[in-house]
Amino acid sequence: MKDMNRRVTYCMFLFGCFLLESCVKELPFDIGQSEIPVVNCLLTNDSIQQLSLTQSVKITNPYYFKEIKDAEISLSTDSEVVGYFDRVSYGTWQLNYTPVEGNVYELHVKLSDGRELKASTTMPMANRFDPLINEDHYPTKNFRQLSADFPCWIYILTEDTPAQDLMHPLPNQKARLINNLGTNHPWIDRFNKHENMSDIEMEVSMPFYDFYLRVQSFPDTIQGSVSFGIQAGYSYYSYIYFRTVSEEYDRYLKSSIQKMNVYQDENDPVYMFDESKVYSNIQNGTGIFGAYNEQLTYYNYNDFVVHNGKVFFYNKETSPFY
Repeated sequence: MKDMNRRVTYCMFLFGCFLLESCVKELPFDIGQSEIPVVNCLLTNDSIQQLSLTQSVKITNPYYFKEIKDAEISLSTDSEVVGYFDRVSYGTWQLNYTPVEGNVYELHVKLSDGRELKASTTMPMANRFDPLINEDHYPTKNFRQLSADFPCWIYILTEDTPAQDLMHPLPNQKARLINNLGTNHPWIDRFNKHENMSDIEMEVSMPFYDFYLRVQSFPDTIQGSVSFGIQAGYSYYSYIYFRTVSEEYDRYLKSSIQKMNVYQDENDPVYMFDESKVYSNIQNGTGIFGAYNEQLTYYNYNDFVVHNGKVFFYNKETSPFY
């Protein structure tokens, strides 16, 4: 009887191997896929613009990508070239130029083999946000929005030490990205809503979202202002960023996060059937050419707030913190 069981088990094993072999033969796999140029450039409200130029490699290559050294890269607006990017390090190029709000920019990359990559984007005008600091109460920071011409992404970095330059605060390398943010903003995009509220380790009264708050654009609807709060696990020193983005960058960010969310649960096989793609606007290549205009609100404990270079002090007579 034992020998019979062994033979049955062995036959089942061989049958399984046969099925596996058949499946492998039915699934063509091309390891000779072409190498694609990759361009990533985000124009910012700064005086130096950066660009990454690389090339994807075949799956048999031990490296993830390789750089493209020989290229002519120009930035134009209104059919006039405003400058050429210079290579400064491996895969990295720079241009000394400050974009003009509202202008449409064209990126043109000429490779040494004759290929040309093109893309365009608009430098957005920053949506205006003002802090309402004397309405703050833990865990809520309050704001009002006075314009919404472009989509805006909000994220928060927090740390336990104060900024070294209080008039130009910048987070240090140990700053942490807060992973859960709550808001009652009426124009919030719920695509990344946090479903399991039991994960939130504080008393909250607003819906929560993962890592970022995406506020949709409504250029013709604001009359006066829109007030809203942001709830989070703030530390003593927090940096709230309001990143107003171009349409292209907005589509890239949202599609990237949606793609990432599909792969979060390794035990959920749905990711194997996902056919969604991360948005790209690079002609004859891949990557993203977009733009953003960023504002920062820095909270120095419960003493004062620095917003766009202006300092606001809490009113000790009316603020809930005192």
